[in-house]
Amino acid sequence: MLKTVSTLIAASIVSAACATAQDSSPAPQMTIGNGEVNAITTEGLSLVDGETTFSEVRVDGDVVKSFRGTSTAISFPEVTIEKNGWIVLHPVIDGRPDGDMVSGFTYVSAGTHEDVSIPVNHPADPGDKFLVMLHSDVDNDRVFDFVFVEDGINVEDTAVFEGMRMIAHVFAVPE
Repeated sequence: MLKTVSTLIAASIVSAACATAQDSSPAPQMTIGNGEVNAITTEGLSLVDGETTFSEVRVDGDVVKSFRGTSTAISFPEVTIEKNGWIVLHPVIDGRPDGDMVSGFTYVSAGTHEDVSIPVNHPADPGDKFLVMLHSDVDNDRVFDFVFVEDGINVEDTAVFEGMRMIAHVFAVPE
């Protein structure tokens, strides 16, 4: 069964609440934003001129589907990540990030990078909203492993957290 990023966030909050219920202190609240060593600058982000071409292969059991299309790209002024990983886009649908869908991603090595562009593999019109977040490249293979399993959510290249803060932002596509 697929789970969304929202479900992951809710499960983490419930888990934290259960762990602290016995000592009756307030449960830590999960937040999104920049951390002390990981950050995404969204102020001044821009659409990249022109369109890019992408191709994708999807395997579902014995069925292999190939797709080719055009996309736009969104450029972030600065991205800082402590370990090698990915900057990833998830669409916001009906006011909520849809973590089951990946709209685009770009590999970033550890460090600070300027003008990081992410191709968006479907239309991205001004005003459309996305969740941008960092994921660690857990196995250091430079392949974005984004896998769900039936017994719960298992994202192999996991979201980057600093404490209870997920390094992520919701933003609207600029004009």
